[in-house]
Amino acid sequence: MPGGSDLYLMKSILHDWPDDRAVTILRHCRAVLPPGGRVLILEPVLPEAVTTGGDGSTYLSDLNMLVNVGGRERTRQDFADLCDAAGLSLGSVGPLPEAEPFSLLEAVAR
Repeated sequence: MPGGSDLYLMKSILHDWPDDRAVTILRHCRAVLPPGGRVLILEPVLPEAVTTGGDGSTYLSDLNMLVNVGGRERTRQDFADLCDAAGLSLGSVGPLPEAEPFSLLEAVAR
């Protein structure tokens, strides 16, 4: 991972990987970030509880990721746990209405 930046952007990367590999990817980012540096993560975020009657595309993507590459979609808490294990703090998380089902997650180097 090249250093020298205080911001890195990842889109549709972490959901390709199981938790241990996702933490490794985030640790590589953390290793080159200065304290307070950020990683912006664009990924679908599952709700904490399963809901009915809503759009099921993120759940379908979760199943596809598991079957095809061994990855998965994650909840906000799942992302917080990954970040914590990598030396990052999960900051703001917000949906991207123009890019549904993606959300923007901000991870900050401790």
